[in-house]
Amino acid sequence: MSALALLQNISNEADYLMTPQGPVPKHCNEFWTAKQRQMHSLHYANSYRASFKPELPEFFINKYTKPGDTIGDPFGGRGTTVLQAALMNRKGLSNDVNPLSERLAFPKINPVSIEEISDRLDKIDLSTPIDLSREDDMSMFYHADTYREIINLRNYLRTHRDNIDRFIEMTALSRLHGHSNGFFSAYSFPQISIPKVNQAKINQTRGVEPDYREIKSRILKKAKTTLKSGGLKDLQRLARFHRLTTGDSRDLKGWESESVNLVVTSPPFLNQVDYVQDTWIETWFCDIPRESVEDKIVQTPDLQKWTDFISATLSELHRVLAKGGLVAMEVGEVRYQGVILNLDEILVNLTCQRQYNMHQFKVREVYVQSQQFTKLANCFKVENNKLGTNTNRIVLMEKI
Repeated sequence: MSALALLQNISNEADYLMTPQGPVPKHCNEFWTAKQRQMHSLHYANSYRASFKPELPEFFINKYTKPGDTIGDPFGGRGTTVLQAALMNRKGLSNDVNPLSERLAFPKINPVSIEEISDRLDKIDLSTPIDLSREDDMSMFYHADTYREIINLRNYLRTHRDNIDRFIEMTALSRLHGHSNGFFSAYSFPQISIPKVNQAKINQTRGVEPDYREIKSRILKKAKTTLKSGGLKDLQRLARFHRLTTGDSRDLKGWESESVNLVVTSPPFLNQVDYVQDTWIETWFCDIPRESVEDKIVQTPDLQKWTDFISATLSELHRVLAKGGLVAMEVGEVRYQGVILNLDEILVNLTCQRQYNMHQFKVREVYVQSQQFTKLANCFKVENNKLGTNTNRIVLMEKI
């Protein structure tokens, strides 16, 4: 059966979805605040395109688990789920096919003090002369002296990898490009790495060239903001209970069978986000070759391929979940062949079809988070609660 044909088996009503397995309750409300930056400050260490708010995993972790339970996320992104699990005294598992995810998530669940960061920054020499003609041309983003400091820091981090250095790296990643004087770059987008030609056009339109931005002070200032919520000793104490893996969501190596109580995750929404292009400056800084990730990340405009990918991921989650374990999978709406598709309806039907995930999961509930515009949604001209970028639609499934 084709992916589009799945929709013929479902009736979308206001308070429930009618499926071959029976009615599924559908809840539409504001389950968590739409206000920004209300959670632990570590959550806001980095901007990351298409990431959900920490209030989302907090809601499901609080509602369906207890301290000591294991929480997983096969599409870890910037580490929102694993960090929230750690903050709530749960064990966290996070996986992502992009190695950048581990570089962002590890320092958050292994934080260090601002004093350690300051002392380490004082000891790092960023003054070594660099022949920029032998480096990638980043002159549209950075002043030459800023760029030399960035290259020196990148060279240092290649061979220095303790928790302090890794926290400095994660913080530097957050400062590589943005719209204020607190970033290393000329005026740019903070959420995504835009192409070089686009940055050159921004500079031309604004009539500016990149000015010198000293990077140590900016790293330290951002680190202070990131660590302001405290609680570092508790996170450090629990760090050994968490695991970060890099790989395909359909083969979660390192995740033990029947070990996870709850999965809170969000897969790619068809071809809505280019996860490779949108992080190219970050992966450049981390020496992650583009070709090493672009063929592994599933970002397809083909609904059938997306459906097959999600079905295979669900089968692997069925393996790692404990008996009665839950999956809260957040999806959205996408425009496909001229119509708007609710991906939660596609997801629900995967659990009812023999060739997909029948007899693996029972859908318990569907949650639709109703909220107002976010700044990023406004930036991309997203109509409120109509496109996947600005709508949380979560399917809660129980392993059977």
